[in-house]
Amino acid sequence: MPEDMNRPRLGFVVQLVDPNLSGEDATTEVQYLQADVRALNGLGGLAMEVLRQPQGEGPFQADRWRGVRFEIPVDRLRAVVRRLCDRLEDYPQPTAVEIRYGAMAVQVETQEAETLAQVIYLVEDMVDPHSLYLAKAETYGHTHGELSPAEEANLELLRQRLGLSESEANALKSQALGPYQTLAEKRRYFNQVLMEELARQSPLSEETWATLTELAESLGLPLAVAQTLYQEQLTTIQVQAEAIRQQRQAEAEAAQKAAQQAELHDQHHEQEFERQNVLGQYREMLHQAMQTTLYPPDFDRGRLEQARRLWHIDPEEALRLEEVVRSELYGAIQSVLGIDYGRLRQLLWSNLWRKADEETENVILKALRHNMEPLDRNAILQLPCVDLITIDTLWSRYSQGRFGFKAQQQVYLHVDRRPMDFLRALDWRGSRLSLTGGIKPYKSLQFSSSAPAGHLPTWRWCCPSLENGYTVSESVVEALFLHLEKCLATGSPPPSIPAIALSGDHGLSGDYGLSGHPGTPPPSAPETV
Repeated sequence: MPEDMNRPRLGFVVQLVDPNLSGEDATTEVQYLQADVRALNGLGGLAMEVLRQPQGEGPFQADRWRGVRFEIPVDRLRAVVRRLCDRLEDYPQPTAVEIRYGAMAVQVETQEAETLAQVIYLVEDMVDPHSLYLAKAETYGHTHGELSPAEEANLELLRQRLGLSESEANALKSQALGPYQTLAEKRRYFNQVLMEELARQSPLSEETWATLTELAESLGLPLAVAQTLYQEQLTTIQVQAEAIRQQRQAEAEAAQKAAQQAELHDQHHEQEFERQNVLGQYREMLHQAMQTTLYPPDFDRGRLEQARRLWHIDPEEALRLEEVVRSELYGAIQSVLGIDYGRLRQLLWSNLWRKADEETENVILKALRHNMEPLDRNAILQLPCVDLITIDTLWSRYSQGRFGFKAQQQVYLHVDRRPMDFLRALDWRGSRLSLTGGIKPYKSLQFSSSAPAGHLPTWRWCCPSLENGYTVSESVVEALFLHLEKCLATGSPPPSIPAIALSGDHGLSGDYGLSGHPGTPPPSAPETV
């Protein structure tokens, strides 16, 4: 093997000398001999020369195989001789063995294994002990890259047999292992050189790999380990190269996607700008059409429909915009319970105070699901603040702050929270000295804009019966204003209402079963009961 070329070597000549052995049998035995020697550890690639002897004459002449010649490192002496002895024990036959070391040689011809085994000591006496120990240490070192515990034990026995001191043996082991004593150190150094070469070229050329193989042999690093390191580095480089390729591809795809998204965003922004511009124009048309009426007149409705189709506005979007404009002009109607306050708003906008009062009762009872049953103090506390504020805002807006729950709260605070004084201040109760004890019938209440502040809306939704008079219990008064304190901001100004909505035309839509005529002012006198 190449790593053994610099070690001391022994030359072997092994011949089969049995005169009775046929040529065919001799050839077979020589082949077996070659296989047995090459089967030894570390000698699998051993070069062996076949010794031939011509037989016959003329065209019948043939070579007879009679033995082999080969060379081995001196530390393999015992292994080879023992293998030859094993052959003689299994199949004794006359065999001539010559072992040469330099100019000296030992020869023996025998068919007994014990006789052949004595050759070992004769040959070892010829070989310098230091050379023999060094050869053995180099063999071990080149096998695994470092010495194993078993190899250390064998070397210790060899040291004792050769008569070497411990210091001599340690020096020879250090020489055998080289400057890098452990396999890890050899791997590290080889890998460093390998990476430097791969930085110059990847993959490596055959010439460069041959040089690195020589380096591994010089280090005592097994070739299999060197090949593994090379494959690992190649795999790492390939993985890194693939990662870089994928990253660049991902970056390119991301850049392309970003450019597409930017283009789509620009297109969307432009489309959205155009859409908002169209919606703005449509909204302005709604403002103009609804300045004096809750719902666009038929003529304006036709113009709006033409504009909606021309500008490709969805019907639901158009209805939403109409409600937005209506809320801006005439008050928003919000409800967490899904109650429609549109009819109440239209009645208040039309100054139909009594019908608005009745509608207020309807929506409150509907919100609380009381099916026209009067509310007690516990039930009124369940009315959501959003709905309570919506009702109050509508009443306050269309009465210029005169009516609504907040106006009633201000009266309640003015009389120092005394329920009975509150009822009298609103003109809901008369004198206690009257025949009815101050209880008024519902029909005698005032349903006009000249009614006392806070007079409307009434609390008919908490009255057991309007036939026996309009009565509100003190407990309900206390409960309602306790709830109002949580929902309303005391002292905040009521929302304003366009002057045109209070003094202009009040045409009514038929959506709520009402009728009206454009140009007819809202009634200022109390409604007929």
